[in-house]
Amino acid sequence: MKKGNNKSHPIFQMKNPWDTHSHNVWLASTLSVSRNLSKFKFPAKLDKIHEEQVLSLIWEGFKTMPQLKNPVLYRSEEVGPLQKEFLLEHFLVPNGFHQAHAGEGFIIDESADFLAVVNLRDHLEMNVIDTQQEIEKSWNRLVQVEGHLSKSLDFAFNSRFGFLIADPKDSGTGLSVSLYLHVPAMIHTGELAELLEREKDEEVLAVGLQGKTTEMLGDILVARNTCSIGLTEEYILTTMRMWATRAVVAEISIRKKLMANNDEQMKNKVTRALGVLTHSYQLEVIEALNALSLVKLGVEIGWILAPEGLNLNQILFNCRRAHLIGISKEAIEIPDLPKRRAEYLHEIASQLKLAI
Repeated sequence: MKKGNNKSHPIFQMKNPWDTHSHNVWLASTLSVSRNLSKFKFPAKLDKIHEEQVLSLIWEGFKTMPQLKNPVLYRSEEVGPLQKEFLLEHFLVPNGFHQAHAGEGFIIDESADFLAVVNLRDHLEMNVIDTQQEIEKSWNRLVQVEGHLSKSLDFAFNSRFGFLIADPKDSGTGLSVSLYLHVPAMIHTGELAELLEREKDEEVLAVGLQGKTTEMLGDILVARNTCSIGLTEEYILTTMRMWATRAVVAEISIRKKLMANNDEQMKNKVTRALGVLTHSYQLEVIEALNALSLVKLGVEIGWILAPEGLNLNQILFNCRRAHLIGISKEAIEIPDLPKRRAEYLHEIASQLKLAI
């Protein structure tokens, strides 16, 4: 397949995971399982010939996969930087694909919620994005996919340490779970720090999208399990679900207080955010996400009226660079992105009306 950044590329045509999403706080989850083939060195030590062998072996296993619908292999050298960025945005995965080169690849099926990455940090990393808060179901899907692959592939395993992963702390189950929670009420009332202190857990790390709590981009909190060695998959999933449930309950409780108290300070923040989306000539992604977050909160607590069917979760993620370019009807040059982002959000804001 020809490499390029044109918007007709199949990666840009993937099904949107937010089409049927409805949860206001728990936006999404990503589950990732890493595996390595027992007869090969880790990718960092592989030469080109063995990289191609690993890629071929893994792809052969996926081609006959009954659990996936029409999987497609995209070799890294055939995929442009913008498509790689789109994959990162779509699947909410933290691993950088921008340095991926020949011998590495991506496998995606028609569901657009499954991504396999070959020969990056590990021989195989399988990712599932879930927008229905069904992390156990997503895990079962990964189990089925791995079960099929294990019929033809021998994964590196040690009776003491479990599955062997390039990063030792990720060995054992090789399972990583990330939960994306939209918690603007907690952040803007100053109660997030209390939650994080109360829910402090060595097994769960809670940070912002940029990996720290000092800057919560889009008011999104990301909770991840810190390790997988010495723990069962069931324990990890239960721990993460319980953590998310407590955070969701806390956020909803604060939102109810804001409504009951008719909080004027928060009203001011929400209305100013709507003004930013309505009148800005240019918007960088950070400013856009932060304003959208407060507008989304305003809609969900009844301070802003929105037409039925307007999916603010989808809009929140669409204003990132690669997605914005992908949904644009016209070509966008990188310097023009702030202006086009503002125009896109003007259209959204024009459908909203203050109810306070």
